[in-house]
Amino acid sequence: MIRALIFDMGNTLLRFERPGTGTWRELEARGIRGLYRYLVEEGHPIQAHEDAFVEAMFARLATGWEQSTGGHINLRAADWIAAGAADHALALDEQGVMAALHAYARPLQHGITMVPGARAALAELRDRGVRIGLISNTIWPAELHLADLEQLGLREYLEYSVFSGDAGIWKPAPAIFQRVLAGLDSSVDETVFVGDNPREDILGAQAVGMRAIWVRSREFALGAVQPDAIIADQTELLGAIEAMEP
Repeated sequence: MIRALIFDMGNTLLRFERPGTGTWRELEARGIRGLYRYLVEEGHPIQAHEDAFVEAMFARLATGWEQSTGGHINLRAADWIAAGAADHALALDEQGVMAALHAYARPLQHGITMVPGARAALAELRDRGVRIGLISNTIWPAELHLADLEQLGLREYLEYSVFSGDAGIWKPAPAIFQRVLAGLDSSVDETVFVGDNPREDILGAQAVGMRAIWVRSREFALGAVQPDAIIADQTELLGAIEAMEP
């Protein structure tokens, strides 16, 4: 019997509007440009052109993300911004880093929407007595994501949430799944994970003994990974769960 579901966040419950061709780099570039302009407006001398600043910061982000999901470091937005500023001989105090962090996040918060069927699926799960958790690989503080989830009416359904940057653990590390399983007081055979990233979500969850549902993704190819079920969006979730029940 399925007693709990744990969800990924981005492209599983929330969608982040992506400009241009929809690449990760184009999404992040909006925030990095916001960061650059904030620093300039605050009077910080940056010799690099804005485009060069974007390229350097994204390269640092991409490398840090790969190292974090590989279990080698813990990438947090505050540390990443401070290190990027230091590359330009800018020393930001804690208050300055937090202000810069919000300047980066602000452009990315425009156009956040729910994945189709997300609220209805979570409401029905709660009505059925299913416990609901969330795990998100993210460099951002929990408060920013929780505010987005609150604004879209999803936060109230989430009983236990873990954000990787705050926790210092990233999917697919077993410990992050085990933390949420413990928080929901649910065993692996009674819990299903739902996510869009084959490596971090599907293989990560299956490695600890959970079944996993893949949300179809234009960004991540499934390859040889074999999820226990596949859905297009959350409008198909309840049917997939019912088909998995004995």
